[in-house]
Amino acid sequence: MAKTNKRIYAIKIREKAEKDLLKIPLPWQERIRDAIDVLELDPFYGEKMWGEFANCRKIKVWPYRIIYEIKKKERIIYICHLDNRSHVYK
Repeated sequence: MAKTNKRIYAIKIREKAEKDLLKIPLPWQERIRDAIDVLELDPFYGEKMWGEFANCRKIKVWPYRIIYEIKKKERIIYICHLDNRSHVYK
């Protein structure tokens, strides 16, 4: 049986994250968008976070981090924050 590439979750990028993305150099933007696309099929791909970000998960796209939140009932992934590793947790 062949695998289907059916989207499981919708992706919504919050306004702040969209602004963050536009500040990142274009080649990195493409890599980040590719990483975000993976989440449609596998929303739990990212690493679970703790502390202040306990509701979130993260994906590393060196040197950047994508912080996102999964809303299981709505089947939506919210991209909350995108930034360089040195700034994203502040």
